[in-house]
Amino acid sequence: MLVKLFWTDRWNNGDLYPEGIILENSSNIKGLIFNFLNDDGGLGLSYLGNWMDEGIKEIKKVKQGSLDFYDMWGQSWGAEVRKDEVLIYWGYDDTELEETMNFSSFYKILTNWMVLISKTPRLETEMLFEC
Repeated sequence: MLVKLFWTDRWNNGDLYPEGIILENSSNIKGLIFNFLNDDGGLGLSYLGNWMDEGIKEIKKVKQGSLDFYDMWGQSWGAEVRKDEVLIYWGYDDTELEETMNFSSFYKILTNWMVLISKTPRLETEMLFEC
């Protein structure tokens, strides 16, 4: 899977937001992970960064095997994280808005997302990687 992370002027008002797309996809992933990663509830990048920092601490425990399961809940989206797979889901009702992806792809996208949002937002900033 080829992933691109970048900044976009979503509302054409000069405010930049992080975004991601899957450019090449052999695993039929819908890309709901980017909804999850952008789930700041309108509270902004500072909130998003803090939420991600807290979540990654727990996700590292899953990766290391000291925690079997972690439910990383945002404002509307969640991720049920297990060492073998991650379920991305819409948290308010049962819908088709969920998908399962392998842990390693989730972790690589998440850690690269953290790098992106730690940088000064610029339209020229792009990250391209395989996972």
